[in-house]
Amino acid sequence: MISYEIPDPFDTFVANKYKDYKGMLYDFFAKEWHLKAACCGEDLYAPNKKTMIKIRLYHTRNECMGGY
Repeated sequence: MISYEIPDPFDTFVANKYKDYKGMLYDFFAKEWHLKAACCGEDLYAPNKKTMIKIRLYHTRNECMGGY
């Protein structure tokens, strides 16, 4: 089957620009931050950067590593 759908150039640009980025990213359309945890690879989401840092620290210290 041939797809005649034209890809959105902005989506393609953003996907190519940040495909190897390893830190927190802000999704402009969803208005939230997202991050893939380095210890387990789980996706984390938060409404702002401050909350994302708290979620990341709690997740890494308590859920993945089993506490200090």
